[in-house]
Amino acid sequence: MKIVLLLASLLTATSALAFDQLYIDRLLETRNCHHCSLNDADLSGKVLNGADMSESNLKNINLSNATLVGAWFTHSRVHNANFENANLTNALANDAIFDGANMKGANLTNAKFNFSDLSNANLSGATITDTVFRGVVFCNTTMPDGSVDNSGCPVKKVEEKN
Repeated sequence: MKIVLLLASLLTATSALAFDQLYIDRLLETRNCHHCSLNDADLSGKVLNGADMSESNLKNINLSNATLVGAWFTHSRVHNANFENANLTNALANDAIFDGANMKGANLTNAKFNFSDLSNANLSGATITDTVFRGVVFCNTTMPDGSVDNSGCPVKKVEEKN
């Protein structure tokens, strides 16, 4: 019985890995990976201009030095992603969660982050010319000039004692 359970768990794990590879292959071939799970994928240095990764799970994805001009990340969960030195010019990242994202040196020219969460993100040295940050949550966010923005941190209510 233990052997059957072990084999079943190994087959499940192998299937899960192959399933993620299907998403990576589809993204690289078609630039379309809407609703994908690309957690922990290494796509550093890839050219993914115009890619649609909307409504996807991109936790811990490595897109450092990638070219993502006009890419879509709308409604995606991009926790702890690495975009260091990536080109995100004209990217659309509305309503996305970039909590803990590394965007050091990234080119965010004309990108749109409307109502996204950039808590704990690092934008040191990023280019933000004409970048739209409307309704963005900045909490412990390192800005391009190295300052830390806490303007969007939740306010803790202090109960008054009577």
